[in-house]
Amino acid sequence: MPIAPHFFITAKHIGGGIGSVSDFHGDSYTVIASHPSPTTDLQIWEVDHSKPFPTFAPFASAAGDTLTTATVIGRGTRRGVPVTVGEVLKGWKWGSSDNVQRWGRNDVEGVLPGDPGVGELLFCNFNAQALPDECHLSVGDSGGGMFVLENGLWRLAGVHYSVEGPFRHDSSEVPFDAALFDIGGLEVENSGWMLVPDADEDVPSGFLSSRISSSLAWIRSVTGEEGSLPEESYSAWQRLYFTPAQVATPATTGPLADYDSDNVGNLLEFALNPDPTFNERAIMVANTGVRGLPFARVETIFGADHVTIEFVRRTAASGSGLAYEARFSSDLANWDAVGTENVVAINPRWERVKIVDSLTTNATTRRFARLAVTLSE
Repeated sequence: MPIAPHFFITAKHIGGGIGSVSDFHGDSYTVIASHPSPTTDLQIWEVDHSKPFPTFAPFASAAGDTLTTATVIGRGTRRGVPVTVGEVLKGWKWGSSDNVQRWGRNDVEGVLPGDPGVGELLFCNFNAQALPDECHLSVGDSGGGMFVLENGLWRLAGVHYSVEGPFRHDSSEVPFDAALFDIGGLEVENSGWMLVPDADEDVPSGFLSSRISSSLAWIRSVTGEEGSLPEESYSAWQRLYFTPAQVATPATTGPLADYDSDNVGNLLEFALNPDPTFNERAIMVANTGVRGLPFARVETIFGADHVTIEFVRRTAASGSGLAYEARFSSDLANWDAVGTENVVAINPRWERVKIVDSLTTNATTRRFARLAVTLSE
């Protein structure tokens, strides 16, 4: 995935070569140089400087990449046949490869030190009682990205490295790879075969991703970037979430469409920072929120009740092409843009805004609030 205008990062063990052509959402980029990490499985590739990437990922910090939920992206196999011990389902073997990009979620449970030449690794377990979109990795996912939401931005936390396995029922069976939420009753290869007791409590298998935060000094020595963010227009934002075919279908991914059918249009998803591919209609948390629908309420300010509306807003420097306007009304027919604005910076791309209605409200004088968002792109 792109990490700077002319650089992308992936796993060293998947190979590659200078002169190869990389595709990023329908655009081709020719690789001109290789920058392998001397201490980890990470590798940075440099592309022809005549055409920069339209967007690239900011990095997660060591404080934000563990004990959190990550979105995991890769091109692994389909689900294969079930794996059972007795008649109890334990998971599924890897199925066929189709090179389709998929996403899922998992909790980052901790950090492993890694062997020499591998570096620190983030690890996730594949649990049965878990997230709605709990995922595992398989062959083909190596080099894919693990992203965490930190300080209002999706940030690159890891690059996929390996999975636990292979497995077998006993020595008479050909070993197999699988996504297992319980390896109890099976043998696992780990410097020799070891039988895992089949207890009442599940023993999940897991996967590992190379930790980005422990390699930031090396990454910046290669790219020369100091954590800067590119401008992000609506079209650049589309490329983060949708395939080229989907982007080419405005009825699905255009500003007026609602891709995830959560009754929040794509324009508002872009403007208010929820995930446009995942149905998560939610109101932002007052005073600390970094994403979600506007939060309106009545607050007592200097002894009088005023309607306030709070929301996140893309900064002027982000290049979004958006305009936000809070409006107030006493009759739901006539709307005025009157109020006092308070702004708190979240990061270079986002800020938290509260608008206090200039007029007061009480039991006999009602006031209403709404947010208007327009796109000039």
